[in-house]
Amino acid sequence: MLRKGKKEKEFLKKDGVMIPSNLLNRPFLPVATERLTLRPLRAGDAVPMATFANDKDIAERLFRMPYPYTLQDAKTFIAFAHRSMAEGKCVILAIVRRSDQQFMGVISSEAELGGFWLGKPYWGQGYGTEATGALVHFCFHVLKQKELKASALQTNMASRRILEKLGFCEMGTKEISSKAFEGTREAVCYTLSFHDFITRYHAQERPLVWVVAAVLINEKGEMLISERPQGKALPGVWELPGGKMEPGETPEVSLIRELQEELGIQVREEDLEPLTFASYRYDTFHMIMPLYLCHRWESTPHGAEGQRLAWVNYADLASIPLPAADILPIHRLADVLKERGAW
Repeated sequence: MLRKGKKEKEFLKKDGVMIPSNLLNRPFLPVATERLTLRPLRAGDAVPMATFANDKDIAERLFRMPYPYTLQDAKTFIAFAHRSMAEGKCVILAIVRRSDQQFMGVISSEAELGGFWLGKPYWGQGYGTEATGALVHFCFHVLKQKELKASALQTNMASRRILEKLGFCEMGTKEISSKAFEGTREAVCYTLSFHDFITRYHAQERPLVWVVAAVLINEKGEMLISERPQGKALPGVWELPGGKMEPGETPEVSLIRELQEELGIQVREEDLEPLTFASYRYDTFHMIMPLYLCHRWESTPHGAEGQRLAWVNYADLASIPLPAADILPIHRLADVLKERGAW
């Protein structure tokens, strides 16, 4: 139900891959929320997609989904999604529950492509709001869009409540048609500008949280990431090592302490190179994260707190869910390492 507020292309084609115009030559990095991952569709999604989408209650809420919905329809749509993203027309993503990698539905930045839908087993559990909110943040923070537009059938109160909860303003109605019903029905149009998004965010006071992170690069040019354990926010999401800054600590002192506690390694301050920083608006707090590059340390990194570790390259990140705040810093890191011949 979301679509671009501008007519110009937000995406460009490079070697057959969909690339945001402000993120040229970069892979699409999956977006993680507390319970979900939003990622490009895969061939293996066809069977659960056909199972869930073959439901008249779902088809009648959408503008372009046929009913009955077959396995071939799912395969055709996945191919269409790949082609459309490669041609720079839209972003079409699978909604996946991270705890068991269950495909749950589809979300898109183009209203005419079907907006978002979830299989009936996942209705009424907040997944729609979580997925749509993540896409809104992605469009504004990563794609740098200035306005988002949306629409929903007047009778589709669940989708309308989600849009209104996220700050979308009603802008009138229009008549729409669908493959699932005859004639036309009335839909309500919504819009949300970046200015209104920011204004709404600042209307509620949120704590400022300072964290610090390190990019540890080994001799192979691989980067170390760690998996957040169960029991913490964003469980199962992979992130850069680091942690919260304590009162009175400089970012460098804090990072040296965190790397010792988290990975069991010793790092000298002179080996920490300031790289970039993230300023990200989460729903309940605002995070500031200085990011440092490091090539030298003592001892072998290990999960001192029981967390899993992995050495990855840039391309690997296309299949790894990341916190939303990490996406732009990772792309900036890639720029630096590419300039230096490491990536």
